[in-house]
Amino acid sequence: MSAKLVAYEYVPSGFEMVINNPDVEMGKVWNLWWNVKLTDDPEAWDSEIKSINKMQAKLGKLTEDQRLIRAQMAEFCRLNPLFPESIDILCKEIGDGHFSKPVRMGCEGRGLLNSLGYNDPQSLNDQKKAVLTEYVVSLKKWLAQGLPERPIESKVSGFLGQSTNSKKVFVEELVSVIASEELSIFSLKKLSENECREALSKFEALSFRPFNCFRCEGSAAPTPNCQCSYAMILDAGLLCVGSFGEEKSMLDETRRFVEENILAYSSAINSWLKEAPQKPVTSLIDARYMTRDNALGLADRVHSYLGKKDEAKEWLTACLLKTVKDNQRWHKRTEMIDNFPEATSWFEEMP
Repeated sequence: MSAKLVAYEYVPSGFEMVINNPDVEMGKVWNLWWNVKLTDDPEAWDSEIKSINKMQAKLGKLTEDQRLIRAQMAEFCRLNPLFPESIDILCKEIGDGHFSKPVRMGCEGRGLLNSLGYNDPQSLNDQKKAVLTEYVVSLKKWLAQGLPERPIESKVSGFLGQSTNSKKVFVEELVSVIASEELSIFSLKKLSENECREALSKFEALSFRPFNCFRCEGSAAPTPNCQCSYAMILDAGLLCVGSFGEEKSMLDETRRFVEENILAYSSAINSWLKEAPQKPVTSLIDARYMTRDNALGLADRVHSYLGKKDEAKEWLTACLLKTVKDNQRWHKRTEMIDNFPEATSWFEEMP
């Protein structure tokens, strides 16, 4: 790779710098808080971000792995197909202190890792296959009426609802199309579109994800320009065949899945930072996608991945809690986590 990270002593807290050719080109500065606060102006960052940056400044020189983990975290987006598995990946990397899985996990990422040679076409294709494999496993589990255990299984089960003959036919067709050697986003798009056209007469006019993906230009291409994905097209079809029947119910369902996971993961990360026992998120909400056992298992997994606390881990985990909690909050709507400050109470006691 010709590009490389600029020497750490020249990089201000909350930013990263990459240089391509030191002889002819100045380094490019990347704002690591862009997906949390939609601004490049540090003066506009809130007190939580500023306190986290002070934690970073006290650490001394970071390892390259720690810098890359933080760079990957900066691309986090809850609308990415890897969500919420993306949080598990980050927790494991923080705990190991090793940047081991350079995957794209953001639909709003600004290309920092790309500039260093990561997320090349082959790795993105491998990631797409892995996501689709998880969907196939989850769809087959739904067909077998197995209890959902992983987040994607809960999403598939929740979107589809109770089993019917027509739903089984659609799911079996989905599995067959995904398993095809000639799989394309166009083939999935056509299958989901047909189902949505039957369920909703004006589905093309829906402006929220995943339904706006039906209007993406170039949606037959491997990586559509508008950042839609195979997973979003799949989700749209699952919601339509689930017979929610109206725009509001499907929008609520997609938000509900995201917000329950945001609350559950924030609470688990928060309890690790506080070194306090984890309470199941189901004690806070009447969950639709999160059982008590799943919530406790999620917390155990997060704590196990993060391992024993040290100053560098605490800083990276604080970055993660802030990123998960506030990601894409510029939409300016109240979310589930706003009603439960206990899920992010570490910020009230932070160093």
